[in-house]
Amino acid sequence: MTTSAPVSSRGFDTRLAAYALIVRDGSILLALWDMRGRDASFVPRWTLPGGGVELGEAIENGAVREVEEETGYQVQIDELLSVDSGTIPAHQRYSGTHQPMQTVAVLYSATITGGELRDETGGTTSAAAWFPLADVPSLNRVDRVDAAIAHHQRHQHLA
Repeated sequence: MTTSAPVSSRGFDTRLAAYALIVRDGSILLALWDMRGRDASFVPRWTLPGGGVELGEAIENGAVREVEEETGYQVQIDELLSVDSGTIPAHQRYSGTHQPMQTVAVLYSATITGGELRDETGGTTSAAAWFPLADVPSLNRVDRVDAAIAHHQRHQHLA
């Protein structure tokens, strides 16, 4: 995963990130977020493939790049699903900074166009895998996964 440094402004950092919801044949593609290299007490959790958008990079391109880095798949962005924001207090950050961080997360749906499933090496995820949607509640996962599945289910009901 390419590291994008947060932008500092008025005593806090800002991080723009892009994620992709990829569902195929009733299964969802997830990446194992693993920060144990920075914090030995960190408990890995499943998340959507994605991450920080680099300075000057189009948000959609950031999502495409992150999916390939974390899973090995090339994807096509289908549609914008949501834009969420939040604040991470300074004491909960893994970067060693003493500033809070405002986060903006852009979620897209995407379709695989090529590549082969593989794990990321040297990044913030340590594995990539497909899970049946019905099995997701049993996984240790970030909240973003549940929000993305809810978007997917609403979209399925509208279709």
